Amino acid sequence: MQDNQLLDEFLAAENEEVALEILTKKGLLNDEKRWRFLGNMPNNQSVVHAQQSTAAAALVEKVTNAIDAILMRKVRAAGIDPRSPKAPQSMPAAVEKFYGDLSESGEIRKLAEESMVLYATGSNLLPSISLYDAGEGQLAEDFPKTFCSLIFGSAEGAYKGAVEFTQGRFNMGGTGVLPFCGDNRKMQLIVSRVPDDMCSKPHEWAFTVFCFFPHKSSPSWKYLVGTDGNVMTAGAEPLGLVPKLMAKSGELCAPRERKVPSGTLIKMYNFKAPRSNICGELFRKLEDYLLKPVLPLRLIECREHYKANVMQNTIWNRLAKWNYKKLEEGFEDGASVQIKLSSGETIPAEVRVFKMMDKDDPDQDAPQTGLRALINGQSHAKRDTQFFKTKAVDLEHIAGSMLVTLDCTGLSQTSRNAIFMANRETFREDALLQDLFKKLQKELRDHEGLNALNKKRYEEKIANATSDELGISALEELLANDPSLADLFSSMLPGKAAAAMASQNPGQKATGDPKPYVGKEYPTYFKRADGLTVVRVNLPKGDDTRVSFITDVKNNYFTRNKHPGSVTTTGPFEPSSRLFNGRLTLTFHCPKKALVGSTDTTEVFIKDDAGHSFKLTVHVTVVQPREKREKDPPQDKMQTQDSPSRPDVIEVNNGPEALPLTVERIPGTTRLQLALNKDSRLLEQAKHTRAPEEQLAVDFVFKYGLALIAMGLLENVKPTSAWKENEEQCRKAINEHCAGVARVIVPLCLTLPQKLPKAA
Repeated sequence: MQDNQLLDEFLAAENEEVALEILTKKGLLNDEKRWRFLGNMPNNQSVVHAQQSTAAAALVEKVTNAIDAILMRKVRAAGIDPRSPKAPQSMPAAVEKFYGDLSESGEIRKLAEESMVLYATGSNLLPSISLYDAGEGQLAEDFPKTFCSLIFGSAEGAYKGAVEFTQGRFNMGGTGVLPFCGDNRKMQLIVSRVPDDMCSKPHEWAFTVFCFFPHKSSPSWKYLVGTDGNVMTAGAEPLGLVPKLMAKSGELCAPRERKVPSGTLIKMYNFKAPRSNICGELFRKLEDYLLKPVLPLRLIECREHYKANVMQNTIWNRLAKWNYKKLEEGFEDGASVQIKLSSGETIPAEVRVFKMMDKDDPDQDAPQTGLRALINGQSHAKRDTQFFKTKAVDLEHIAGSMLVTLDCTGLSQTSRNAIFMANRETFREDALLQDLFKKLQKELRDHEGLNALNKKRYEEKIANATSDELGISALEELLANDPSLADLFSSMLPGKAAAAMASQNPGQKATGDPKPYVGKEYPTYFKRADGLTVVRVNLPKGDDTRVSFITDVKNNYFTRNKHPGSVTTTGPFEPSSRLFNGRLTLTFHCPKKALVGSTDTTEVFIKDDAGHSFKLTVHVTVVQPREKREKDPPQDKMQTQDSPSRPDVIEVNNGPEALPLTVERIPGTTRLQLALNKDSRLLEQAKHTRAPEEQLAVDFVFKYGLALIAMGLLENVKPTSAWKENEEQCRKAINEHCAGVARVIVPLCLTLPQKLPKAA
């Protein structure tokens, strides 16, 4: 059934209310014969609502489907069956085959505008978001097993289930946007046509509308069909679906000025996007997921209300945007780590550390941090920076500046299913994930560059820290008269002299001014310091051992896009590896079944597409487990009470919005230190409530009052199992508790004592 006018009306409708009015006036909304269940499943709400947790994450799934469609068109147009062995076997391989090396392309914007465009129309409060892709499109008769299907498309299974170069597997992620459409009927328009070079028979544009039908017992989504029960059509002439090409910066574009002969447009009415220009907040939210997409996406703002200097923007390789000025030396291109899983697969990781942000520049672009697992450049799951503060990693002072990306693109579907939930947002707590995290944590904890930076940041903090002797003297007098408080502080350091030394000499500082490492594009050697490529190592039972080889290649040799190196091994011991500043370190993990005394050989082969190849040989002998050292006996607290301890409290400048006090670990030790933020807005607010002559008292109470409270909380939690299992989480909780107390600490200590009731 053809209905060009109906399609024109839906395209022109810029909110759900107008779209519903169209259905109502034509008598379509309540005509049961004109609606079919999405996925042919009456109970489809359970599938739709089991998708992404945020609007941005759901929108990214639409982008993923668009990329799949574009690559499917390329493969089909080349006369290749997408499911055949002749088809590209991965998404990067498909992009390389049909587009070449896009990292060196100067026409990324042009490619994005011609291939994949997301634009906003409607009002500022109720926007409609439209996504167009110049992909394979779909015939009207194929809508039920593609756009309108769920879980499976036909007897052959999911439409893209066996296509290796596409990312869609579960045939449901695209429905994740529906709960984020209008508050009432959650409406979405789909318009699609197959390119002429892919279909020899006459064919038209096809279209349908998704709509939610509330019901007490069986609420569901349905899609609109014609009077014949089939998806409707609207002729074969090109349709105006996209803004014009190559608009000037700041230019307001008409949303459907450019006519296209084929492709797919999905329009989401009243989509819950941020109430701002989509080139701002929505752009950043999408870029947070699309760190390094295989194809670029163009965003265009078409609403006059949000006219600004930037009306178009392109999402493309955010990792490459962070230039050398933002990244610490050695991590500019992402230092590489290779994690060897128990499944035999390898996950390449890239480690970046950003320089400290300028607290006085609120407009600077804050980079993503934390741990991100990527598939085809799309973030699938993550951990925040707390991951790097755990005992297993122990990089507390650079944790907030670290980004570690795990490229899981090459994993088998079985391994992907073990590590990720189907919504692509969440890790699955599986043994394989624990194996990955455990090995990654060890590589990060032992990384020479990260440890050096962590110590450097701490030393910089100490160098800028101050200590008020007047306040400490007053506190020591207080401690001398109150044994319980003295005992409290003795748990940190045994005495004021020791504490002072700890503050003045937190760790061994590097001397001299080392030259920055400058690696070559391709390696000329991998060898030991003595020139050998063969080495023997002992591997303690149930433990790890490491062996290093020097080289002259760049840090990102194994993870870069162009001619990356690869590491393959033979033998029972398959090591993880990391490459940093001319040193390749192999980490061997001892299997549980390995026998003490047995010796096996692991051969390590390093090669790249440019023709470089190297072979390393490691003879591994399993030896007895390492002996556990006995812990030092606890100190006699009675000795410390005779001489009250000076608390290790330093003053730092972390900015007005940072926590007022943090409990931090001194690198390379088990000692704790309290860092008082002199910039805290809570301290500033407290000063405004007191007279000028009381400013010193406010400073003292704020600093040492919070210190006493933090120490009391520490003493309370240290004997518990929670401290042993997750110390960093306990310290985080104490930091947050102190932030709450900081709001009342000054009036509590300076005003409340004056109001104490007196005996009659």
